[in-house]
Amino acid sequence: MTMRVVEQTRTEETGTDEAVDTGESVDLSELPNLEGGETPRCECDHGTETEYIPCGRRARWRVSIDCNCGEGHPRVVEILCGRCLRTLRRTQGREAITARRI
Repeated sequence: MTMRVVEQTRTEETGTDEAVDTGESVDLSELPNLEGGETPRCECDHGTETEYIPCGRRARWRVSIDCNCGEGHPRVVEILCGRCLRTLRRTQGREAITARRI
């Protein structure tokens, strides 16, 4: 199953939020399942530049990361363990990260 990606933008003239279709699709089978009986695992990349190797520890945090480059990239959401969240806060800065307990 796939789902269309929609980005929320704020209209300055009216002060309201609008949903804008980005034209991208996401395969829902690739997203982590947080509702099943199985424990979610940390998806922080511990691999090389060419290979993705997830951390695999028990994930306890749903983390939203804001882009700091200034080009207006969309927010990234990851499922992380406590150790990877601490590392991310050190490298990205606390103001760019919103963490919610799973």
